[in-house]
Parts: sequence; C-alpha cells; structure tokens
Amino acid sequence: MKYLKMCILFSLCLSLYLNAVEKPTTLGDSSERFNNSNKQASAEIQILWKKSGSLPAPEGFLESLGVSAAYTAFLGDYLIVAGGANFPKGHPVFQNGQKEYYSDIFVFDVSNDQLKLVSNGHLPIKSGYGATVVVGNSLYLVGGQNNEQALDSIIKLTLDDNQVPITEVIAKLPFTWALGSAAWQNNALYLFAGQQNTKPTNKVCRFSFEKGTCINAEDTPAIPGVNRVQFPSINHNGLFYIFGGMNFEGEKDEYVLTDSYAFDFKSKSWQVLSPTTLDGKAFAVTGGGVASLSSNKLLLLGGVNKKIFDHAIYQLGSLQNEELNEFKQAYFAMEPKDFHFSHRQVIYNIKENSWDVSSDDVPFPGGAGPLNIEQKENKVFWISGEVKPVIRSPIVYQGTVSIMNN
Repeated sequence: MKYLKMCILFSLCLSLYLNAVEKPTTLGDSSERFNNSNKQASAEIQILWKKSGSLPAPEGFLESLGVSAAYTAFLGDYLIVAGGANFPKGHPVFQNGQKEYYSDIFVFDVSNDQLKLVSNGHLPIKSGYGATVVVGNSLYLVGGQNNEQALDSIIKLTLDDNQVPITEVIAKLPFTWALGSAAWQNNALYLFAGQQNTKPTNKVCRFSFEKGTCINAEDTPAIPGVNRVQFPSINHNGLFYIFGGMNFEGEKDEYVLTDSYAFDFKSKSWQVLSPTTLDGKAFAVTGGGVASLSSNKLLLLGGVNKKIFDHAIYQLGSLQNEELNEFKQAYFAMEPKDFHFSHRQVIYNIKENSWDVSSDDVPFPGGAGPLNIEQKENKVFWISGEVKPVIRSPIVYQGTVSIMNN
C-alpha cells in the first residue's frame, strides 16, 4: 500500500517521469552550436553540441510539447522515436490536466546533422515507459504502459523500402512490464528490474520466445540491492551497466539511488561498481541516459537532483490536506533552474571504476523525465525529455564527441 501511494503521488504530482506539458524552450535555430569542453578535460574529450531539430506534433495536435518515456533507437541510419507521454491539456496540479499517451512513430534522417522527418506511422497501441532493443534490421519495443493498462507485448518494428514503419506484435511476456531496461545479447532478450505486474522488482528475466516465459533463472540472478525503476543503462562490450534509479519503497532520503552494477553475460554474475559520485558527494543520474565514449568510458547525461527529489517524494508521501496542497503549489511553481536537473557530462571510467566530469555542463537546460539518449558512432542525441517536473522540451540536440585518450 505504501508503494502504491508513493507511485500515485509520483506519477500524478511529482511527475518526474510520467507527466508533461510545456511551452517549448526556445534556444535558437538548428544551426546554433556550442563547445562546452571545460579546462580540466579539454585535452581529453570535447563535445560539440548543436540543436538538431524538434519533434513534430503528434497526430491531431498543432503544437509539439515534447514527450518523455518514448521508445527510441537507431534502426540502420534512421532515428526512431515512438510513443511517449505528456499533458497537452494543462498542468495536473494547476489545471487538472490529464496525461496523454501517443502511438505516433517518427522516422528521422540525421545524416546532415539535421533532424529530417522522412516518414511516420503508428504503434498498435498508445504507450510509453517500455524498452527498446535493436535486433538485426528491426527494433523490439518491449512492454510499457498507458492510462488504461500496463503492457505485456513485444512489438517488432521494421522499415520498408521507403523507410515507412511496419509493426507487429510478435510475443507476449508472462507479466506486464514497464519502467525497466532491456538488452539483446547472444540472441536472447533480457529484462532488468522495473515493474512486473505493476509491482517494483530487482529481478532479471531471460525471455524465451519459444516458451513464452522466463528461463534459466539460475543464470540470471537479481540485481543486487533494492527494487528499482527508471535507471540509465547500457549494453557495452558484453556487460550490462545499471546506474542508480528510483526506489519508492525506500526510507527518507533513500528514494533516489546512486548504487551501480554491471551484469556479465558470460559469467552470469553481477559486479558491484562505484556509486555515482562527483566531487566526493553522491550524484544522481536517475532519469538520465548513457552513451559510450570508448571501450573504457561511458558518458552519463541528465538526471534529477538527489537532495531535491528525495525531499519532494518524502513530502508528497507524508503531508496531508492543506499542507500537501500548499507544498504542491509551491513545488510545481519553481523555475526549471531551481530543480537542478543535471547539466553535467559525467564520465564513468570502466578500468578504474571511477567517476569524473568531462565538462561543467551542457549548454542547454538539464533534463530527466526519463531523458532518451541515443548514439550513432561519435554522435550522441539528447531527445526531448523534461526540463523540470511536468515541463518538457521537444528539442533534439546532437553532440559530436572527440576523445583523445581512451
């Protein structure tokens, strides 16, 4: 019951991940570029950021507000953005706005450093908060949720000769699943943590398409530590990395997680990594994303401020009546800068199991929500997401990475 209360408050009031309405942030035209490598790391890494474009408005809407929790990935040379959610009819606290999920699929050509829409289509169902894995020349969109239900579907998405998306439901999971991460490794689909049948878990499922269930449980141990949702993750060189996340079952000041782990697909075991830390202090990347800089370095972008969100979740779950209403009014009226969504470009050094920062900040609003980060070779794409709880941006940024020392 405690978890259910927290989850409802979080999704409808805190809105870290599950809400959105926005007056789009204006940050110049798509030719605007930024060089944000700081003095400490300028000899090692440089990231040149530019605005690549903006997501189109979903079908039936005139204005693009941006979305969070979309299904995103590169399919060949094309960037796919599908589904997601926001609040197009008003703020849930100030205007009693209701969340809207989408079925729109957008296919973009980014070859000329511009976000060019080449085709669009629709998912079989409006949804978001699932996971996306690349399997050959297709994407598998796994699980998710909408206003009516959590989903157990695996949707296969391919492109025809004209890059028009084609979808089909190819399997059903043995449970509904959302808010976790997935990987395709050794011709197998793995699901990590999230919510199974709407309940948080730390379990790992190796899904059998033939049997329609999880198999080889002895080879897929649960993630060490607590149940978690909404954590940045990446499948990198035979290891699946998980950074932080959210635990609504935690105690005060322990909702936003900083512990980190890596699952070795070969040894079928977990490695405990150094917690996400900057300047000697716990640093959250929950709600952010991750990309690969090299075989030895990972780049963490976005994320909430641990102190602010731990406090907000505690207040939203403990205050009542007028005190609760007053807190909501004050909290959601705060400016984006006061939430301190991460602007930092954080580096995890795999060999040294250590944390560093590649630059002081990205030259645009920090993000969470969850924020979608995708990568094509040395180009990193920051896709929409929140700039504060409820408020999203439709902008897609592209960062070109140059690294001198792997």
